[in-house]
Amino acid sequence: MAEVDERTAARLARKERRQERRRRQLLDAARDLVVEGGMAALTMAALAERADTSASTLYYYLPGRDAVVDALAADLVDLETERLMEALENSEGGVESLCAVMDARVRMYVDEPKRFGVLYLRMVGTSISPDTLRERIYPASAKTMGELERRLRADKEAGLVHRDLKPREFANVGFFATQGILATSLGMQASGGTMRFPVDVLLEEAKAMVRRAARVELPVAAQPSHAAGSAAERKRT
Repeated sequence: MAEVDERTAARLARKERRQERRRRQLLDAARDLVVEGGMAALTMAALAERADTSASTLYYYLPGRDAVVDALAADLVDLETERLMEALENSEGGVESLCAVMDARVRMYVDEPKRFGVLYLRMVGTSISPDTLRERIYPASAKTMGELERRLRADKEAGLVHRDLKPREFANVGFFATQGILATSLGMQASGGTMRFPVDVLLEEAKAMVRRAARVELPVAAQPSHAAGSAAERKRT
């Protein structure tokens, strides 16, 4: 009996792997359609033709265009989260961890524009179902932001950052500073334009702003006094 159960479990596992591979192939084809022609090019008929499959097979795996869009968005966010968590694993401290996340997020899209950048640009503003937002998008975002908040809070408790710094808000501000860089850079690439400043320069300045904003404010007694300086100068003269 146990041997039969094991065979059944193995057969079901193989079936599940085949289905997942097929679903992945369909999503790859959907991504190619969006990259090449925008969201308007993504129709179920076009997807069935691109994936060389029947409509019935397509609807078995993805029951409509909205399901395809949700899956593409969720997969992209999952991959982004994976990249950002890798950046966190290789960084220490709240502020430097935030800078590492900013760097990793921009690099993911800018360094691989055909694979991720165009898809990201096409999907900005696309409507995602509440279920996908609740079950996939928000938890992925919370994973990264939660770890950044924890590290920034530890820095604050240790007196390493400004006493008024709000860890979660600060993490969001730094993270979304990359949004403007990404949107502008990818948009200019798509239109054939050029930016006045390279992405590297803008990214480094954004990280420098984060570091400056997080600095510990010196106590008044420790700050240099212009009056004292003037008196010392007069004494020397």
